[in-house]
Amino acid sequence: MTQVLATDFKYVEDVVLQSKSSFALGMKALPADRRGYLFAIYAYCRILDDIADEAGTVDQKLVELTRWRAKIDQMLMGNPECPVTRVLYEAVQRFPIPSDEFYKVIEGMEADVRGPIQRPEWDQLYAYCRCVAVSVGLLSLPIFGRTDKSAQQFAEELGYALQFTNILRDVAEDWSEDRFYLPYESLIKHGVKDINSPNLSNVLEEVANKAEQHYQAAERLIDQTGSKNLKPALLMMVVYKKLFEKMKQRGWSKIEPRIRLSTLEKAMTVSKLLAFG
Repeated sequence: MTQVLATDFKYVEDVVLQSKSSFALGMKALPADRRGYLFAIYAYCRILDDIADEAGTVDQKLVELTRWRAKIDQMLMGNPECPVTRVLYEAVQRFPIPSDEFYKVIEGMEADVRGPIQRPEWDQLYAYCRCVAVSVGLLSLPIFGRTDKSAQQFAEELGYALQFTNILRDVAEDWSEDRFYLPYESLIKHGVKDINSPNLSNVLEEVANKAEQHYQAAERLIDQTGSKNLKPALLMMVVYKKLFEKMKQRGWSKIEPRIRLSTLEKAMTVSKLLAFG
């Protein structure tokens, strides 16, 4: 029987903390006996994202992603072969984690690699976000302690909101990497060809409206069904919504510099949530 090691838990935690992602904030809201499994999920996603983003040829990246698909195959058959999959294997034994979502994340990264993604239609953009953002939430829910339909709907709405926020924040950076995630229909409607087009702000505003709708839907679901065992996700939501609000306040006519939250802003935003339990 496969035995997960203390060093495996340390490895996945280090991967997440070294990424300096805002998602690390949410980990701290989990009990210690569950936290390591969530680190493994985010380490898995971080590693795949790095494969898609870092230097290398398309073929090299696809080979690496194929290797990870094989690693997940082996893990689900009970033969994990690395620190990440050893922790994930124990996680899927302990919690009802939807294993198909591991493959969805790979599909999203493969789309990025085969792309680069340029001017997707709204349906294509939603399909991409479903893989790279919603899947992460659905993988995490059982570890939080929620598997009900309302929690799954919340994870879907929040996943879209977070990914649209990322797209809005990273427009200039993505353009420099030959990626343009803004929807084709909006670009055509406003006659936008690139990030220097005068009507770009109109397109960004349409994406922002979608993001806001998803934040509102996520909040309604919390109001209706309660936030029990969802604090890690709520921490991520309040931080990202604060980031979104800063961009909205600046105005969509400006895409640089990339908006960030200071350590103090993050602390104050999180403390407001924690103060209300």
